[in-house]
Amino acid sequence: MAKISSLLRTRFLRFRKEVIVLWYAFRHPATPAYLKGLSVLLALYLLSPIDLIPFAVPILGLLDDLIIVPMGVSFVVKRLPAPVREQSEQQATRWIGQYVKRPLLFALGVLLALLLFWAGVFWLILHFWFGA
Repeated sequence: MAKISSLLRTRFLRFRKEVIVLWYAFRHPATPAYLKGLSVLLALYLLSPIDLIPFAVPILGLLDDLIIVPMGVSFVVKRLPAPVREQSEQQATRWIGQYVKRPLLFALGVLLALLLFWAGVFWLILHFWFGA
């Protein structure tokens, strides 16, 4: 059990860093346009309430986001040009060291922000579309 916990923690920390690397690489002028497009598609998929496997399917609905998104992020990061990836990794390491002191609390904050975002979107839809 300790091995699984260690593996999950390691993968979560790597995913967190890769997401920040993608952010810096997206802003880098030497990043190819197709990689920028893939980054945007990954972000839209993550934020979208529509998934390949719906949450109604027990366990598989959650695994969809926990497997597809990290694999996609790793895929894009591995295909970045070496200078862009190195520079983005340095910036990401610096940013994490400066702003993220407790990784799980940070993840909880991100999840809460996503939840509030979608709650606001649904409220706006109900309020303005249906006049509720």
